[in-house]
Amino acid sequence: MPRKTPIIIFLYNRLFDPLIQGNFWLYIKNYLQDPVAPVRFHVVTFEDPRHPLTDAQKALVAQWQKQGLEWTALTWHPGMSLVRKFRDVLSGLVAVAWLRMKGYRHIAALGSVAGSFAYFCALPLRMRLFLYQYEPHSEVSRDAGAWDEKSLQFRLARFFERRSAEYAHVIASGTRFMGERLKQDWGVRAEFFRVPTVVNEDKFHYDADVAAKMRADLGLQPGQPVLFYTGKFGGLYYDIEIARAFAWLREYDPQLHLLIVTPNDDVFVHALFARAGVDKAHYSVCHSSYDEIERFYFVGDLGLITIPPGPGQKFRSSIKVGEYLCAGMPFLTPTGVSEDYLHAIEKGVGVVVEDFDEPSIRGAWPEIKRYLDMDRSARRAHCREFGIAYRGFSSLNPVFRAAIDALRAK
Repeated sequence: MPRKTPIIIFLYNRLFDPLIQGNFWLYIKNYLQDPVAPVRFHVVTFEDPRHPLTDAQKALVAQWQKQGLEWTALTWHPGMSLVRKFRDVLSGLVAVAWLRMKGYRHIAALGSVAGSFAYFCALPLRMRLFLYQYEPHSEVSRDAGAWDEKSLQFRLARFFERRSAEYAHVIASGTRFMGERLKQDWGVRAEFFRVPTVVNEDKFHYDADVAAKMRADLGLQPGQPVLFYTGKFGGLYYDIEIARAFAWLREYDPQLHLLIVTPNDDVFVHALFARAGVDKAHYSVCHSSYDEIERFYFVGDLGLITIPPGPGQKFRSSIKVGEYLCAGMPFLTPTGVSEDYLHAIEKGVGVVVEDFDEPSIRGAWPEIKRYLDMDRSARRAHCREFGIAYRGFSSLNPVFRAAIDALRAK
């Protein structure tokens, strides 16, 4: 058997962060399950001592190690200070340098922050770099009001995002817009692959029995229309705007219910909706691990994307859109977010609004109602078919493998 190419997977996350396991790790597991795969992986992660591995997670790691995975677990230093970030960069560089001495010449990083860290390693160590899920974190944070454009944090992040892209040999990102920027505006030489955020379509395959039980547990009527939102309030997302939008929509249909699955505290969420004048009886606040979250998706009729519009948002690729679609659910999104707002109209899988302001939300009601009034079975089938083609693992895995092959090409 030909010698396998050793590749470092550099993650500035915990190994069992849900955004890793429910997204990027699908590709890695597929390679590990392939006895003739031409690569072997050593994953470098930054673990948070507040989240130790469970027994089940330890068993998974043992299984992956038997399949050939190696793992270096570094310690994450919380906080946004440059000193703390430098400590993480330094520990990452030491780990990668040690692996470089053992013959690793290729490194793949997930996300722009990890990509910048990996660039610090790849440049002096003369390694080939693959930036996966490359998005301008600096611009996204600026658009959300988290960072000021004149701040040192923004300027440093922006600088290294571009330098890492100019150095990289392979780049994968979720939108055509990023491909155009990289090639036409920045003139990068890296080979570009359009890979939207992937979804495990099998996990989010609608189950009528589960849906019926969940509706009963939530006290919902079988045909009651349900809006669905999973995610955080505030930060990079809307907060009070979500509650107000729901309040305006309930004026058109008092039976409308909002199902929320969030890591935010119940008291915080209830306070937002109280400010918007929404009674607790008209929405549900739930919490779930990633392992069981799909059962909530099966209840929803229309999913909400709550990313405020802005110039940098067109480069994002929200995993929620793919999960909504693969669960058979259309979505509502602000314009200019990813390519999703274009597909919503072109493919008939969603509603687009200018913003979560009153004129936009009220103006969207006829289109929202049209989706809510559709035959549920036909609506689910249509959305899921496009969701698999657009975001499903079975569709994107060949593209990801082609990107890995491009990394190995020289």
